Amino acid sequence: MKRYAVLGPPGTYSEDAARSYWNEPRDLIYVPEISQVFDLVREEKADEGLVPIYNSLAGTIGVTMTNLIRHELYIGGEWVLPVRHCLMAREIMDPAQVEVVISQPEAFLQCQGFLARQLPNARREIVNSTGQAASYIRQEHRKAAAIGSRRAAEVYGLYVIANTLEDDIENRTTFINIQKAPLTKGDKTSILFGLQDQPGSLYRALEVFARREVNLSRLESRPRPAIDHDYVFYADIEGGSEEPRIREALHELSSRATYFRFLGSYAKHQSVMN
Repeated sequence: MKRYAVLGPPGTYSEDAARSYWNEPRDLIYVPEISQVFDLVREEKADEGLVPIYNSLAGTIGVTMTNLIRHELYIGGEWVLPVRHCLMAREIMDPAQVEVVISQPEAFLQCQGFLARQLPNARREIVNSTGQAASYIRQEHRKAAAIGSRRAAEVYGLYVIANTLEDDIENRTTFINIQKAPLTKGDKTSILFGLQDQPGSLYRALEVFARREVNLSRLESRPRPAIDHDYVFYADIEGGSEEPRIREALHELSSRATYFRFLGSYAKHQSVMN
């Protein structure tokens, strides 16, 4: 039986995504930090992992991007999860009574409007996951509440005291499947590349795609760990690496780049919000 690693404990959005992506796997390995998902896959203590990489409101998940750059692992697929936040507590109370809100950083970013309107004076405490936040609330004796999923409230026996906290009903998080072997078939390709620090280098790099009418759906720069003042670019490309125009573009880019890594071609998830 395959072993799948996700951010835990039970009740996280990562678990929700994993159960959909792998069709209710029975052997999930829960770890307290995203970086440990990468460690387990790299050390072959897990066959695959699923980690969040991007949220439509909060943006890129920095720790995921850092670990993608740091580890020689590949992207094997993606899953887009609609995110619906609840406010949950040990007992029924008016949200205005809450003095402490516990959750993880991206959840706070996704609910800034609600927090400003309803809980402007509540102290915020940060943990690694929404599941961890819910598990802490079960033991709390303060006027405390957690931000997380309705399922987390069910898992930990909490009361939902407010619904739909997210600032945008279209709130969604993209998760990527990480594994040790690269895939080359799919309709989406991801790469990392570095360039010489000189005028026009990025223009010349992107020109290899523009000339072949290849669309980049995402491009961003990230610091390269352990190297001072060095950055790499992460890019998502529309199309698979077996398409001649994309294969040629990647070959030309790799010859121009100071650093190049193919992360995989995989199936792009087509999501329907609900």
